[in-house]
Amino acid sequence: MLKTPLNTLAALACVWGLAMPATAGGLFSAAIRVNEGVITNFELQQRQLFLEILKFPGFPSQLARDQLIEERLKQQEAKKLGISVPAEALQAALDDYASRANLTSDQFIEELGKAGVDKSTLVDFLSSAIMWAEVVRVKFGPQSAISEEQVERTVNSNTSGTSLEVSLSEIIMALDPDIEEEVQARAQELSKITSTAQFSQAARQYSDAPTASLGGKITWQKLDTLPPILQPLIFGLAPGDVTEPLQIPNAVAIFQLRDIRETPYQRPTAGAVDYAIYQFPAEDTKTLASLRANLVHCDDLYAWAKGNPTHSLIRESRAPAEIATDLQSVLTPLDDNEFIVQNTGNWIALTMLCGRAPNLDAEAIDMAQIRTGLRNQRLDNFAKGYLENLRDDARIVYK
Repeated sequence: MLKTPLNTLAALACVWGLAMPATAGGLFSAAIRVNEGVITNFELQQRQLFLEILKFPGFPSQLARDQLIEERLKQQEAKKLGISVPAEALQAALDDYASRANLTSDQFIEELGKAGVDKSTLVDFLSSAIMWAEVVRVKFGPQSAISEEQVERTVNSNTSGTSLEVSLSEIIMALDPDIEEEVQARAQELSKITSTAQFSQAARQYSDAPTASLGGKITWQKLDTLPPILQPLIFGLAPGDVTEPLQIPNAVAIFQLRDIRETPYQRPTAGAVDYAIYQFPAEDTKTLASLRANLVHCDDLYAWAKGNPTHSLIRESRAPAEIATDLQSVLTPLDDNEFIVQNTGNWIALTMLCGRAPNLDAEAIDMAQIRTGLRNQRLDNFAKGYLENLRDDARIVYK
């Protein structure tokens, strides 16, 4: 992110100083009040300079105001929950941020200082992010849990071209200025519903959408055709779950996932098939009965073969293309450690599937990484909605 050469920062600071004069008496006076918190002129100027030097996209003056307002809201929520920033967490964040410019944290702070940016500006910027991450974890951690079904759904849709369709119910409530707080509170309460029957009843009672008479029910929709802002919210739900309230123009909306359906998952082609063929005389009915009763795993066949010189055991691992068609037809319907017995007249042939190895050319699937990604995505959605609600409810006064 640090695209501006550091030896030019001081020059930029001088130009900025000419463009942003401030009287000494007003430098630390309030520029913006956020609830009971204050943002000073000094903080605004410092943040604006910080953003300009590091080439943040957007208009630095507006971005500085927006960032500082949001940071005050985050700090206020952290204080309510008793959350602070551990020194080691802050130092790690400083080190990581400085490394993006190939500098140590001390070098980075020194270069910013030469350009007129106080260390506190960087510290406040990073501290707010650390505190907010903990706030979100505390408030929404349990709700962000990802089930095995959701992980498998993601894997299937990514590896087999599965098309996902969802059945939703909606409650959309208009935000009349006279009752806005009441509607927002009701939306938060309704988002806790877990019963489809209760959600439908609430839709009939409170929803202003045309679907209210239908209990809020929407026809089946393809997941990838839903509005982009809604797709990640719905994808992170299990049937019966409800989204957090979503702000839309002049209204607040919540959605419940009623059901989900998908095309059958196609198992990836095996890279190798491990199988065993055990043959013995047809009249040896004792061996056949013993195998049927006691054979559990392919490895068990070695003991029978060792003690019976008239028996033969073949165990091979081959690519599917290398296996004869008639043998493939025998192996295809079998699961691991299942077997089939065939009588050829003089001989009994027991064919057992020992296992299928994954295709080594297929991309490895890291289930833990998928779970973490889904959880982070869900937490991010919770965090954005929560912060937006905080800002809507905040008393913000510009001086």
